[in-house]
Amino acid sequence: MNGKPSAAELLQTPGALLTRTHLGELGLTRTMIDAVFRELPVVFFPASRRGAVRAEDYRQLVEACTYRDDRVRR
Repeated sequence: MNGKPSAAELLQTPGALLTRTHLGELGLTRTMIDAVFRELPVVFFPASRRGAVRAEDYRQLVEACTYRDDRVRR
């Protein structure tokens, strides 16, 4: 192990940021990852080309996009 937290660990870490690599580690396909980055605010640091999304925003998106018996997908 390289000492970096896993995507699953980051999901439980307040203030954590998730990269495309982390989302792939969580099992999302490339198309799904692109959709997440289009839907959520993306954090870009100066001189960085790679963005990240906040773990909390991602968890909220997953919840909002989860359809159970009480919701119908439109």
